[in-house]
Amino acid sequence: MDTIGLLIISAIPTVIGVTQALRFKEKADEEAKKGPKWFNLVCVTANEDEPFYGAKIVLVEKKLLIDARKKTDAFPFKGLFHDYIGTEIPGLVSHIGTDPPALNWIFLEGEEVKYGTGSESKEDGKIVGPWSYKGGLHLQDKALFYAGREVDQGRWELKYGQNHNGTKVLLAMATIEPEEA
Repeated sequence: MDTIGLLIISAIPTVIGVTQALRFKEKADEEAKKGPKWFNLVCVTANEDEPFYGAKIVLVEKKLLIDARKKTDAFPFKGLFHDYIGTEIPGLVSHIGTDPPALNWIFLEGEEVKYGTGSESKEDGKIVGPWSYKGGLHLQDKALFYAGREVDQGRWELKYGQNHNGTKVLLAMATIEPEEA
């Protein structure tokens, strides 16, 4: 009888561990059923007085820009992480419009952060990933984004690189509410 009691007592941690693993798997499955995790990006700087602090990232003419305007005609970045075409490299895609709805890949060409179709992103010299989010958006495990020159009133180039001539920025995930008409 003592042997059976010991077996029962020694099995309790195993039963608890299996139960917790099953609960964790169920929770993970529920999260996966909710679908992709779409997010917007906003610009954060060390100095809150910068004109582009809290500005949204928008898509204009195949480039990602920092837009500090209250009302903008540009389409806001709305993206998610997805394995790049035919690879397991974490890529980054964004909606580029609503009529018709379409997705484009985000990539780096030189120091410019751009978007384009799969064939545009595959051209030589373009960096398509890996993208990640660790307290801010990272490309190849580095957060080297900076604000370039002002291209329009309240709108700046979004650049990437170590040898920059602009203000370092962090790209933070956010949800931007649609503007009221």
